[in-house]
Amino acid sequence: MPKRIIVPMVLLAFLMLLVGPSATPAQNAAKEPAWKSGMELRVRKGGEEEFTKDTKKVGIEAYVDGNNSNGIYISETGDITVMASKLFKPADGKVKEPLWKHGLALKARKSTQKAFTKTTTKYGLEVYKDDNNGNLIYLSDTGSIDSVPAKYAVETPKEIKQPSWSHAFNLKVRKAGEKFFNKDTKQVGLEVFKDDNTGNLVYITENGNIAVVPGKLSGEGTAKADPVWQHGMEVQARKAGEKTFEKDTKRYGIEVFKDDKTGNLIYICETGAIAAVPAKQAKDTDKGKADAPDFKFAMELSARKAGEAEFTAKTKKFGVEVYEDKNNGNLLYVSETGDLSVVPGKEPG
Repeated sequence: MPKRIIVPMVLLAFLMLLVGPSATPAQNAAKEPAWKSGMELRVRKGGEEEFTKDTKKVGIEAYVDGNNSNGIYISETGDITVMASKLFKPADGKVKEPLWKHGLALKARKSTQKAFTKTTTKYGLEVYKDDNNGNLIYLSDTGSIDSVPAKYAVETPKEIKQPSWSHAFNLKVRKAGEKFFNKDTKQVGLEVFKDDNTGNLVYITENGNIAVVPGKLSGEGTAKADPVWQHGMEVQARKAGEKTFEKDTKRYGIEVFKDDKTGNLIYICETGAIAAVPAKQAKDTDKGKADAPDFKFAMELSARKAGEAEFTAKTKKFGVEVYEDKNNGNLLYVSETGDLSVVPGKEPG
């Protein structure tokens, strides 16, 4: 059975203070996001073989960030995925329905589980094509989402293949205010699978959060290499309607690791949410140095629940903060729920 790698923390990780945003982020003026399309996607639970009338549905909205034209998908649970403007083509005119491509069932062990067993949690994932732009959307039965730009999307073959397990490890992530790693620091189990229908790598945590890396942009490293801690940070995330940062504004701890088997960077929040930067767009943190994230701007995004036909005054809104990770130039989007997505600051090599 595949064994789990326990991440060793180098001395630097224990000595270095958690990096947080500079004192009080400036209340930068921001341009409003533009809504482009909405969809409802069905997602089966792990073990649910067929779609039925009782299959879970998740509402998802697509927006364009008015500040940089990046594309944003947000689910009714506040989970987000963002892609660079040059890779996102918004719906133009009549909105097209999404196309289901294939489904996956992935097992994810807790950090305390060394091997897969009959009781290991199995999560259902569905893969859809946003027919407005060709992007692929991966949706977990927990509501977690990620996307693959059309440029790197691969069509599902006629004969759907089962995913293949690649590797796994535990990641330590400090809570906001927790300055050092210690024996009580939270650990999150993370599995890595290859979607053999597309070649994409799917990272899934023990609580069903996902991050997807296009196969064309992932790298290959040493099979037994452990993930390498890069740096940590704290960010603030306001709720919708919360105009300014206050002492009671929610703070989240985030760690950044390099998956040394693939070269991909993994961002993990204390909530267990994850995001990934492909190896060909990843930049290592300078050893012994880490800069605080730079607050850029914020927005509020409305997300309808499945079955909610129109936006109304009762439609749920989510606050989203945007930071620049000064250590590598990546742009970090953080939802008030503690979900996150990263737009790489580096072009593919």
